[in-house]
Amino acid sequence: MRLFTVISVVLLTTLAMVWSALPPQSSLAAAVADPMREASRLVSDWYRINIRQGLVEKTPDYDAASRRFLDADPQRGVALIREHGCGACHRVPGLRDAQGTVGPDLHDFAQQSYVAGVLPNRPGDLTRWLMNPPAHSPATAMPNLGLKRDEARDIAAYLLGSEARE
Repeated sequence: MRLFTVISVVLLTTLAMVWSALPPQSSLAAAVADPMREASRLVSDWYRINIRQGLVEKTPDYDAASRRFLDADPQRGVALIREHGCGACHRVPGLRDAQGTVGPDLHDFAQQSYVAGVLPNRPGDLTRWLMNPPAHSPATAMPNLGLKRDEARDIAAYLLGSEARE
């Protein structure tokens, strides 16, 4: 293995020395350099046209994509929050009657990293938490409300998308 490394380094060094000795107009140098220049120009043009003019998003919002629910209904989540009395313990964004102070304030909930400090704040984990909080943190004051999976998903969809409703 060591011999292979030594031979590779010697060959690469030799190739670099030969390359640097070639005159700029050499056909070998042009054969390699011209396509590189053309590729660089094409990438530069694409960037100028698409990125600077806003036709392509600069960086994908992976965080927002990870919070997306495919079949949950955030509006049903609002009704379920009211029905189960979540506002008695929590302040809930978008709900004026939900002004509880026993549990944490749920404004900016989507920006939090963890649910109750024990589960990552992702749709599936939040859904599991809402279905049975004491199963994940026995010392929690939040009771098991007996939510079904679809109900918990709807509430989670509302909470994770609530930053737009403030």
